[in-house]
Amino acid sequence: MYYLFFKHLLTILLILLVTSLACSSPTAPPRIDTTYRYDSLPDAGDESETAAKFSAISKWGKTSITYYFINGTGKINGDTERELIRAAFGLWANETPLTFTEVSDPAQADILIGWAEGEHGDGDSFDGPGDVLAHASYPNPYQDRQVFLHFDDAERWTNSETQNVDLLTVAAHEIGHNLGLDHSSDPNALMYPSYSEPHRFISDDDIAGVQSLYGLAAQPAESPEAPPQGATAPPSENTDSDNDGISDEDEILLTGTDPNNKDSDGDGLSDGVEVTYRMNPLDPDMDHDGISDGQEVSQGSDPFFPEQETGVSPELNDEVNQFLTQAIQLQIQAYREGNSNIASSVMAGDIFNVLESEIASLNQQGLVQISDIDFYESYINNIRVINNTTLEVDTCEVWSTNIYQRSDGSLVQSIQPRLLPQTITIQNIGQGWFITQVNFFDAPSFCS
Repeated sequence: MYYLFFKHLLTILLILLVTSLACSSPTAPPRIDTTYRYDSLPDAGDESETAAKFSAISKWGKTSITYYFINGTGKINGDTERELIRAAFGLWANETPLTFTEVSDPAQADILIGWAEGEHGDGDSFDGPGDVLAHASYPNPYQDRQVFLHFDDAERWTNSETQNVDLLTVAAHEIGHNLGLDHSSDPNALMYPSYSEPHRFISDDDIAGVQSLYGLAAQPAESPEAPPQGATAPPSENTDSDNDGISDEDEILLTGTDPNNKDSDGDGLSDGVEVTYRMNPLDPDMDHDGISDGQEVSQGSDPFFPEQETGVSPELNDEVNQFLTQAIQLQIQAYREGNSNIASSVMAGDIFNVLESEIASLNQQGLVQISDIDFYESYINNIRVINNTTLEVDTCEVWSTNIYQRSDGSLVQSIQPRLLPQTITIQNIGQGWFITQVNFFDAPSFCS
């Protein structure tokens, strides 16, 4: 009996040994059921009501967004990872007015993209292969600041529609967070928190979410409605020292407001109310019409748009004067030194190149001289408030020199200073006010 028992035991051990050797063969690797999460952000519904609403409306204050690659990954051949991330941006751009542009200077980037392992300096260490794949930060709709998109370089990154871990899928999900989207409770959505397989498209749920922030591809998002008088914010379920409806953690990490002051900008509306109704809790007068947001709500006027019948406030007139004075000084310096970066803080996109070409043409016509400035004079004829982010300004400029240099290098004697009428479009596109268009006129239609 003992003999038969040990014989059976020996047989079982031999079978287990052979099976073990077969499973360790390189031609038949063991199956490991790895579970993945896109990131360590909470599932949908984990936040307090106010914070959840904030997460749903966290957005960029502009539609032109830039990005920069800090590094790449060796897990994918060549520069394929960059092509995949560009394709991921394209998924969101196809459904919105957003544009995404790669830049060569990290200081000019809105989104910084890179790969790292373990602790990498942002306070959220990666955990190695499996589980969390990447993480990204939300934008602040009130103070545009750089956000990041980090990938765990310990993962087995692939470029595949069938195999894990597909970089395009993960990048598109994390870019959704960079745009202000929270996790979705819809398992068919790209923004669902769990990753199971490649998902190279954005679902109807994802599209509805991003279009609620930025509008359709052909039109901007609808303007929000002002809060009713006496509006209150729903309470936060987490620590909320000032009882404004936003948790202390969210005030520090998301809204940038003071967790110990329920009205950070002092406009008479609590931070929670302003966040809930898509107002700016860091700006006491969003439309710059000289009336605080709290006053506008109490008297029933619109805090998002200036009251046109009241005209342009003295404060707005002074603000525009100061901005244009600085802007034109930077334009002149940039033009003289041939370095458009000098004016990048006030000139949006490639507008400086357009302006430089226009000035060169005007130089040749003798309408304006701007190579070496003897004096500069300007006055504002009219300011038109188009909406809360766009102004049109009619100005009359005198840029003059005794002798100026044409674009071909020849020197020309200036006959007399010229008044140059122009209409300048100024827009708030996120990081402040920028000149986005300049139209010159040959005749002084509104200059005297």
